[in-house]
Amino acid sequence: MRSTRPGLRLPSSKAAIAAAALALCHLVASAAPVSISTPFANLESRKANSLGFAVGNFLRIGAVSVTPNGSAGTTGLGSHVLPNGNTTTRVINFNPSPIIPNFFSRNFADAATLRGDWALTFTNGTDSATRNVSISADAQYAPFVNNITLSGTSLNPTFTWTPPPGATVNAYRINIYDKDLIAQGLGGQVTNRDLLPGQTSYTVNADHFTVAGNGFTVGKNYGIEISVIQTKDGTTNSSNANIQAIARTYADFSPREGGGPIVNLPVIAENGSYVFDLSVVAGETYYIDPDVAVGYDYLIGAGDPNFASVVLPSGIGDGLFNIFGLDAAGGATLLAQDWLAGQAFNFGGGGLSGFRVTGIETAAMLDPANTTAFVTGLTFTGAGRFTGTQTPLTVFVPNGVPEPAPLALVSAALAALAWTRRSAFQGARA
Repeated sequence: MRSTRPGLRLPSSKAAIAAAALALCHLVASAAPVSISTPFANLESRKANSLGFAVGNFLRIGAVSVTPNGSAGTTGLGSHVLPNGNTTTRVINFNPSPIIPNFFSRNFADAATLRGDWALTFTNGTDSATRNVSISADAQYAPFVNNITLSGTSLNPTFTWTPPPGATVNAYRINIYDKDLIAQGLGGQVTNRDLLPGQTSYTVNADHFTVAGNGFTVGKNYGIEISVIQTKDGTTNSSNANIQAIARTYADFSPREGGGPIVNLPVIAENGSYVFDLSVVAGETYYIDPDVAVGYDYLIGAGDPNFASVVLPSGIGDGLFNIFGLDAAGGATLLAQDWLAGQAFNFGGGGLSGFRVTGIETAAMLDPANTTAFVTGLTFTGAGRFTGTQTPLTVFVPNGVPEPAPLALVSAALAALAWTRRSAFQGARA
């Protein structure tokens, strides 16, 4: 009898057959089985972000580590028995990042019929493993932190935040993403730290970036996620397996030199605007920041108090700026020419809902993707929330080298810029 595989002959004796069978069994036994570490099912909420993660409330299933991982062919499937007795399934995606190379997760729309037990099965070839997880029918979504600020030095920036008022916090989670890696489709999460509920600040340390080639680098654009965690057993055990609900708030930043004021951080919208969300009171100054930026438009959000005054940063070009008031139709009215940096400009008793700053020389090379490049001090006419935007006005600089431009050309370029409206955003990791 001939084998169907060229060059391979079947054994001709019982002893040889037994030996071949034994060798095959040994080969199968020596293969690495599918291993699942920290499976989870929890509720997840995400705020607006520039990292490509969907915004909203979700039910999430997955595992922190499955080996062999998806690069080696492992696939994941979650199954759940509905109240009517039918079974529904969800593919669990392989979502690796440098800090979590074996991570699998799946987010999907929550529904009462999807609460309860899920069986998570991961398969590689003929091998598979299953772990059971559950999410309570009465589980509630966690609230978000507020008012993320940045201070400190470029090598050790410090982030602070305000806890959600009156809410239970069992732990906080810090995730930092390298936006260059995300742009390349490589996940992007480069560090992860969990904090006790009494900690409302975090200082970046180079030792927290443990993956070779993905250290904390001055000049890179990063996204930080600060999350509220509520656990299933009410303890500070923030393992994904024990998370009942996690609420993720995001901000964008670039490591900056120290010595400046504490900066309230935004996220960057798809249209390039910086979108803020912070509590404000009348009369207090709040410092915010955003091709090469030559100016910025500032706009309050719906229901926000008006801008009362602005202080523009020193050390940018010649330190002289033009300030325009913006009306609802986007029309600009010159309010001050060659206004000196560091001096407060008041918008009058009623304040303004929008204004524009120009006069930033291209030689200053302000990066519009750097949310701390133009730190601006704002006061407001009343208490409330500031949910508005700061939008860079940009010009193209060939090869990244600024060249002198006639004032008329720069003015024409700015005049041609359309009024930028605030836009609405339409898979976080660990």
